[in-house]
Amino acid sequence: MDTPLEGAFGLAVAACLGLSVGSFANVVVHRVPRRGLSVNRPTRSFCPSCSRQLTWSENIPLLAWLALRGRCRTCSAPIPWRYPAVELLVGLLFVGLWWLSPPVDQDAVVWLGTGMLLAVTCVVVSAIDIEHLIIPDAITLPGMLVGLVLSAVFPVLHEAHPGFDPGLDPGGAHGSSLLLAGAGMLAGGGSLWIVGQLGNLLLRARVQAAGIEDAMGLGDVKWMAAAGTFLGPLGVLDAILAGCFTGALVGVAMKLAARMRGAPSPGGIPFGPFLCVGILAQLAQPGAAWWLVSRVLVSPG
Repeated sequence: MDTPLEGAFGLAVAACLGLSVGSFANVVVHRVPRRGLSVNRPTRSFCPSCSRQLTWSENIPLLAWLALRGRCRTCSAPIPWRYPAVELLVGLLFVGLWWLSPPVDQDAVVWLGTGMLLAVTCVVVSAIDIEHLIIPDAITLPGMLVGLVLSAVFPVLHEAHPGFDPGLDPGGAHGSSLLLAGAGMLAGGGSLWIVGQLGNLLLRARVQAAGIEDAMGLGDVKWMAAAGTFLGPLGVLDAILAGCFTGALVGVAMKLAARMRGAPSPGGIPFGPFLCVGILAQLAQPGAAWWLVSRVLVSPG
């Protein structure tokens, strides 16, 4: 059993790792949606306003932003709050995942690493969707492939799912895990696509009034297909349910707040962040969404 010092050291390692990965996540958030930029081109971070390359000290997560007081050292252009927020959020998520599943054995290491990968991708997807109202194919399509490959290599990712049965699959544990990943991809993408088509039929006037083409963007569909390869069919449906429930609550709150201010009701809002909340909830507590909805919607007795 870990001593308190060992436990604190592990959480500190997770925090430092999360802050560093969060710094890289900011690079992805800024560059992937923009033409002419890629994650590895240019190789050095730069100020978006004056294009000056940043020094190593200006890339230290959180501390650099605080030291610079949120402004570029050269041109004094403001550095958005998104940068420290992403770094801090990824750091907190990594600490939470480490706390939930310390890397005490190989299976726990696999689960932790996969959870961290999915968590930081959720942060990236949410930040891009909030800023640009898109979820790029450059994230979702490789995500599907990575999820399928990891599931085939590490059956532990799906062995807790009810459908996992190595004895019934010719490929054994690896084949059963891959089959569940594929089923999760179809369940996640397919179910959200169906919801979008129903929304287009039932809410066509409202969708057009909001100035958007579809009730459900294909980026959301592809993102949940990718998430399904990690979560499996039941897990991804649970994540979607949690995302829809959270989105509905926030949407109602925004409409009530707008009505109290006498402002027009908000139009279309990005759904990706709410789906990411559902994914993170599923990572933290599998099945939590079904439990919550049953308590809220089903009357006792």
